[in-house]
Amino acid sequence: MGLSDKDIVALSGGHTLGRCHKERSGFEGPWTTNPLIFDNTYFTELLSGEKEGLIQLPSDKALISDPAFRPLVEKYAADEDAFFADYAEAHMKLSELGFADA
Repeated sequence: MGLSDKDIVALSGGHTLGRCHKERSGFEGPWTTNPLIFDNTYFTELLSGEKEGLIQLPSDKALISDPAFRPLVEKYAADEDAFFADYAEAHMKLSELGFADA
């Protein structure tokens, strides 16, 4: 799809908004304590380990166990502005996949 490791990790931060719904995914729960706020909490929560009431799927845990992804998780946990900038770039790239100028 042409997405880099940075794009994949940044887009994963979109989990900050929302939660899993059992009837749709088979999983239940939010990724952060305030799933209505878009910030870098998803990354800080990943690094702090599992907590009661918050969900971490195997795909989330892969972000901290993979040697290419973990430094990006740490970067975004420490620098919200870097996360916002990289997320915006990755979101635009994802939104434009398959689009060709006429």
